[in-house]
Amino acid sequence: MGAFIAKLLLPTVSSLVFLPTASVAAKRGFHMEAMVYFFTMFFTAIYHACDGPGLSILCFMRYDILEYFSVYGTALSMWVTLIALGDFDEPQRSSITMFGVLTIAVRIYQDRWGYGVYSGPIGSAVFIITVKWLQKMKQLRSVYPEKSVYTQQVGPGCCFGALALMLRFYFEEWDYSYVHSFYHLSLAVSFVLLLPKKNRYSGDGRNAAKLSCFTLCCCVRLTDYDHHSVLTREESWSSL
Repeated sequence: MGAFIAKLLLPTVSSLVFLPTASVAAKRGFHMEAMVYFFTMFFTAIYHACDGPGLSILCFMRYDILEYFSVYGTALSMWVTLIALGDFDEPQRSSITMFGVLTIAVRIYQDRWGYGVYSGPIGSAVFIITVKWLQKMKQLRSVYPEKSVYTQQVGPGCCFGALALMLRFYFEEWDYSYVHSFYHLSLAVSFVLLLPKKNRYSGDGRNAAKLSCFTLCCCVRLTDYDHHSVLTREESWSSL
C-alpha cells in the first residue's frame, strides 16, 4: 500500500525539480525565466497533487484551471528558455517574449494536449533563433555563436528536450508515474543546459538601482549617479 501511494505521489514530488532550475536561472541573472520556472513548478505540483490520495485539500482552484496553468507554464518555460538562448537585443527580446506569452495562452486554451502545444512554441523559437544566428554569421563571416555553445549547450540541451517530449507523448502509457517523473527531470535538465551561463542584461552591480519613495512613486530606476543628482537637487532646494 505504501509503495502504491508513493507511486501516486511521484509526479508531484518530481515537479519540484523545477525549483533548482529556477534557482540556477536566478543565479545566472535570468530573473524573468526563474519566475516562469517557479510558476511552472507550483502549478504542476498542485495539479498532480490533486490526483494523489488525500491531497484534494490542496486544490485551491478548479481542476481544469490547474491543468491549464500547468500546461501553459511548461510551454512558456520552453519559449523563454529558447529566447534566452537566442541572446536577442532589446527591444526585440521583450517583444518576442511577450508575443510568445500571448499566443501560447490562446493556443493552449483551444487545445491543451495536442502536439502543437509544445511543437508550436519550439518551432517558432527555433526559426527565429536560426534567422538571427544566420544573419550574425553572414555579418561576421564565421561561426556564431562560439562552437562551445553548440557542443555544451545546444546539443545536450536539445537531446534532453527531445527525450522529454518523447517520454511525454509516446511512452507515458507504459507507466505514467515513472515516465512522467522522468519527463519532468529531463525537461528541467534541458532548461538548465540551454540557458546561457550569464544574462548580459542583468548588469554587473556597478549601477545598482536605488529603492526610494521616488523610485516607487514615479516608477523610475535610479542609478548611483541619478541618486546623487536627486540628493544634490534636494539639498539645493532646502537651502533656499
